[in-house]
Amino acid sequence: MNNSDGKRCLERLASIIPGYGGYLEKERRRDVDKLHREHLAGELEKLKTPLNNLIQELTDNGRLMELKPVEKASGKIDKIANRVRYASYGYSGFFDVVKVQEYELDKLYQFDLSLTEDIDAIKTKVSSLSESSDAANLKTAVNALASALDDFDNHFSERHKAIENTL
Repeated sequence: MNNSDGKRCLERLASIIPGYGGYLEKERRRDVDKLHREHLAGELEKLKTPLNNLIQELTDNGRLMELKPVEKASGKIDKIANRVRYASYGYSGFFDVVKVQEYELDKLYQFDLSLTEDIDAIKTKVSSLSESSDAANLKTAVNALASALDDFDNHFSERHKAIENTL
């Protein structure tokens, strides 16, 4: 049986068994939500490599006074990545067996895309750290990174409202 045959079987089951189609849609939403959160967390975690390299460089060059803010930013990335990855599936209304209108899903997808764009802004802040040759510039760059991380964290906190608005 090929993939299209399997899909037709599921569609037939969905038309025969009351609620089955809604169950499948609910599971797809859960899967997409999990994949998106995993992607966001993974992108954040990738940013740890340049931070770890910077920490090593600062250590090697005896710039120990400059380590703490960079280490704090690295810890913040860990915290946010874990929060995103392990966030509850769970805005039960979104995953319930209800029919969500396509335009409402488009609004949610737009919100999720904006989270991805936030990650791109954070990447830019991380890359600017390596361009900071002195303590003052590094402090400014780390503060900008910390601010971008806080903005992302706050934006992610608003995701439940975006989901609720689709119901």
